[in-house]
Amino acid sequence: MNPIDLPSEEFSYSHEAECSVLGAVLSVGPDAYDAVNLTADMFFQPLHQTLWTELEKLVLAGKHVGVVELMESMRGADVNWGYVQGLKGSYLSIRAARGHAKIVRDYAQARALKAAARAVVEVAADESISIEQRVGQSVAALEGVIEEKAERDVLPVGDFAADFIDRLQAMADGDLVPARATGIPTLDRLLSGGLRDEQLVIVAARPSVGKSSFAQQLALSSARDGVPAAFFGMEMTSRELTNRTVANLGRVRLSGLKNGKLEGQEWDRVTEGVEGMRGLPLYLYDQPAMTLAEVASKARRVVRKHGVKLIVVDYLQLMKGSGARVDRRVELEEITRGSKQLAKQLGITVMLLSQLNREVEKRTNPRPVMSDLKECGAIEEDADVIMAMWTHQKGGEGEADIKGCAILKNRDGQTGEVALHFDGPYQRWSESTESLHAPKKAASQYGGGL
Repeated sequence: MNPIDLPSEEFSYSHEAECSVLGAVLSVGPDAYDAVNLTADMFFQPLHQTLWTELEKLVLAGKHVGVVELMESMRGADVNWGYVQGLKGSYLSIRAARGHAKIVRDYAQARALKAAARAVVEVAADESISIEQRVGQSVAALEGVIEEKAERDVLPVGDFAADFIDRLQAMADGDLVPARATGIPTLDRLLSGGLRDEQLVIVAARPSVGKSSFAQQLALSSARDGVPAAFFGMEMTSRELTNRTVANLGRVRLSGLKNGKLEGQEWDRVTEGVEGMRGLPLYLYDQPAMTLAEVASKARRVVRKHGVKLIVVDYLQLMKGSGARVDRRVELEEITRGSKQLAKQLGITVMLLSQLNREVEKRTNPRPVMSDLKECGAIEEDADVIMAMWTHQKGGEGEADIKGCAILKNRDGQTGEVALHFDGPYQRWSESTESLHAPKKAASQYGGGL
């Protein structure tokens, strides 16, 4: 057989197994429906798919389930009702139906694998997109098959008590750290300790407020605490990100690192910054216009290889979706939902940067609100934490900017605001004692860094 010639669907299902589970529900009703745990798309035969969909409607509506009720709900449909009546003869027992349901699921997964393989062959031959995009889309197609959801039963709350006590004791003993500190005390307090596994965190701001710099410092802080982190940049190159890292670690002017014009002891501090980077578990990757599939592929690799717990993606509006021709708003929704799923699957924090729309600049009060999130209402639904930043006060010569950071949404903690010092020349962030409600000095409202 040619490697890309895949078997036909002729032997990709079991007619007998499909008849058995349908017969079980027709004979027993809701108890059989609950026992087999199938969905209509797992059936191969179109008629079986239709029958299962209608049986499911009867069960969920609390109605009696039988051939007569099925005929009534499908009145007018072109169905061989003698065949449907005969399905009841396929029923043996609930136990047998469970085993036959597994056969139906296995065949469904096998068909999905074949479909994914065909998709991979097609994508591999599509030279209109880059090899990175082809690899990313291929991985995504296969992952959709292998990530089968484990069956879990509904359990009473008391069954979770033992695990709760063990987890609580582990946190009390220091064996389990529930959150990872950001290095900004008030931010950590609002976040109930810091960043958590399985979270999608959004950091949003207008251009040049400093969201990229702020997120990079959070990744740097994580790495310095011994918790591996990664920064995926679609706007800045790894060289630019390295400049910022050295500026932060060595307290060296970023402008001097860009043009090589360093003064006095700055060369010594460059050495200090470079030495600080050695062995630091911070991983940088830059590629413009990454797709969600490419981000997911790279994320899985750095998590598997380096144990990364925080991945910063800079930024949402530069990303691409699956490649399907859909409305941009729908595409961005696909990206945010996919990012949340990625965080849950890998057990990490995904920090996704995002732009705010221009409306925030038209208001007297520069504080962003949820409706300022650009182009994508799904952010509010999918994110666990949403932070929005603005420039409260532009610093004068030799003075730091005062930035505001508002937590607009927080599933595991409080909402609130924190004032931040941003020392732009050194790309360093720290908590400020300044009040975000104090009158501002006359200065440009926006600006101060990427």
